[in-house]
Amino acid sequence: MNSIKKKIEWDKYIIALTPIFLIFYISNETYAIDYRAFYLAGKSVLNNLNPYLNHISLSSDFYGPINSELSKYSGWKYPPLASYIFTPLASLPYELSKNIFNLISLLSILLLTFFIIKKRIFYINPYSLIIVGISFPVLSIISRGQVEILIVCIALLSLYFYKKDKIFLSASLIAILGFIKVFPLLLAVAFIKSYKKNKFFIYLIISLLILYFLNLILCPLEWRELFIERITIPWNKMPLGDLKELPNNLGVIKDSMMVRTSDSRNLFHSHFFVFGFANPLLSSNLFLSGIIGTIGAFSCLFKYSKYSIPLSFFAIMNWINIINPISWIMGLFWYVPLFIYSYEKIKPSLKIIIALPLILPPFLNISGYLAAIISLFILRFFSKESLNDTFKQKIIEKKDIR
Repeated sequence: MNSIKKKIEWDKYIIALTPIFLIFYISNETYAIDYRAFYLAGKSVLNNLNPYLNHISLSSDFYGPINSELSKYSGWKYPPLASYIFTPLASLPYELSKNIFNLISLLSILLLTFFIIKKRIFYINPYSLIIVGISFPVLSIISRGQVEILIVCIALLSLYFYKKDKIFLSASLIAILGFIKVFPLLLAVAFIKSYKKNKFFIYLIISLLILYFLNLILCPLEWRELFIERITIPWNKMPLGDLKELPNNLGVIKDSMMVRTSDSRNLFHSHFFVFGFANPLLSSNLFLSGIIGTIGAFSCLFKYSKYSIPLSFFAIMNWINIINPISWIMGLFWYVPLFIYSYEKIKPSLKIIIALPLILPPFLNISGYLAAIISLFILRFFSKESLNDTFKQKIIEKKDIR
């Protein structure tokens, strides 16, 4: 990775982090309805209940606004083993829990950014951080309480360990991502052409098998069966559960975007800037989205692996939103590593173009496709000097191997 000799201007980076005050405000005023599904999954595990079922009939504390309401299923749709991750946070009062979760997400990305700058892994332009801080994907993640920031951080750590020749740690983190959200397993494609590929994929398979057996041991058969059943039903065709109407004093407040629950203040269930898809054209076709997403990922692999593993890795990240048919605007955080890595290398007149996936209104539903297209042609945006530096870095990597 690039070795930057000039002095680190920490004052500029501190200024670049000012959007965090807006982010904290949004975190405090929003109900974080996606995190609510994670919270209730953990709460169900603590109460020996199936995390995939809606338990509103047992207690109003199990109410899941928007994502479950009166449906048979809860809003939880991730692999069974991941349910245990949220049990510690589920033991806390809800408002405290969702704010701690958002704080953990923000601290994770801040610490990772500090680490990259401090270790001079690659240069981060402070202006790129400002754009990311006010981007729709970041604001949406905090508003909805999604896990995208955390899993992107884990993915970047996997790349770092790979570069440091800690292959088992790298492969294990990718496997863990696959048991939180299945689609990030696509990132393994980035290592297919590496000289360490055999070791990586052996460790990846071993890690996946270990997690699979943990899944069999810790998660009842009923959970595993309902997980498959839950993910095969379209999000807008969920069957109703036992209750015909919500208990009193629960639900979305009429003519507002606020929600009333038994365990928190009245908070915003959503903001207008979260209403957007990353993959609307293929949202009902898992097979086709999988084919197109895989082709796009391999195209990035063959185009960029001869230049840089990080560049190839960051480009492939953008196809996770395509291989996942139900991908929302929050998924555009997968574009952030490529954006930050490339921002300083891009010709000045073209910087606005690579910023578009982050700043275009989400309701246009084109940001995910735009990010994927940019990932295919990012080198065309590089200045000649940056392109030469990228190629030289690959030569350095090869010498390190020898």
